[in-house]
Amino acid sequence: MVKTSDMPRSSFDGLDLNDIVIFTRVVQHGSFTTAAKIFGKSPSYMSKHVSQLEEALKLTLLNRSTHAVFLTDAGSVFFDHCTRILAEIDAAKADASGLSSELIGTLRVHSTPGVGQALVAPAIVDFNARYPSIKVELTVSAYSVNLMERGVDVVIGSRDFDDDESFHTGLFERKLGPAPYVICAAPSYFAGRPRPMKPADLREHNCLIHTTQKPDPRIWSARFDNEEITVQVDGTFHSNFESAILLAALQGAGIARLPLYSVVEEIRAGRLLSVFDGEIVSHRVIKAFYPRSRFVPKKLRAFLAILEARLKDAMRPGTE
Repeated sequence: MVKTSDMPRSSFDGLDLNDIVIFTRVVQHGSFTTAAKIFGKSPSYMSKHVSQLEEALKLTLLNRSTHAVFLTDAGSVFFDHCTRILAEIDAAKADASGLSSELIGTLRVHSTPGVGQALVAPAIVDFNARYPSIKVELTVSAYSVNLMERGVDVVIGSRDFDDDESFHTGLFERKLGPAPYVICAAPSYFAGRPRPMKPADLREHNCLIHTTQKPDPRIWSARFDNEEITVQVDGTFHSNFESAILLAALQGAGIARLPLYSVVEEIRAGRLLSVFDGEIVSHRVIKAFYPRSRFVPKKLRAFLAILEARLKDAMRPGTE
């Protein structure tokens, strides 16, 4: 990572790299105080360098408050370019230092909750085991995140962000793989109950409804005997929290429709049983979103490769 020092200012068309680095980190960390602690400097030192940059550009980049900073329109455009420039400098440093086989620094990952808990977090454990010199910061939220403002390297999820104005439009979208679903229940649920033989039988069962599933959480579809069958289901437990639905299913409360990646280990261990062998209809795809650039950091490429491998492994529920 590019660091500042007290070396004499070296300008490029009136712009100093130290000023640019400090401006970028202040925005990424959300305040002068937080960024100053990380750099081991005072907030006034950080503010001075940002003011020097604004003076050189003849622009106001930040609106300041006591506890936070906010980008102006001009500042947002400039910040977008700065993050890419610093990434290119880091890449040049790595190449010049012969670090092609060593990954260093910090990887900041943001994910939606279900994917984050069941897929991304385990992939990070795999990544840390393989690359112990990399620090990984994971944030999980149901809402999108503006990478440019939060300093996030990559967002993982399955949402479509086309109508989300807060989601940065300059992002590259990479499809990591499909996210098929499985209709499943614990063996204890079927004790004394007939097991569904066809999708229509689900109407006679207590189905656990994950309310955030799209387009309608109570409409379940499956390909059965080479035909796509759609059935409306319901039950006594509805939740927007995927883990709650999974826990209820494991305790024998009912039949659940869940992403295969979130239940694959439970199916392999026999704690959950797949109700139908046919494919459960789903158009969901796991995606990665990151800034458009000619240079994709090696640490990000390595992490996405591990994440793709874990997702691919989850597509084989019978694998031991």
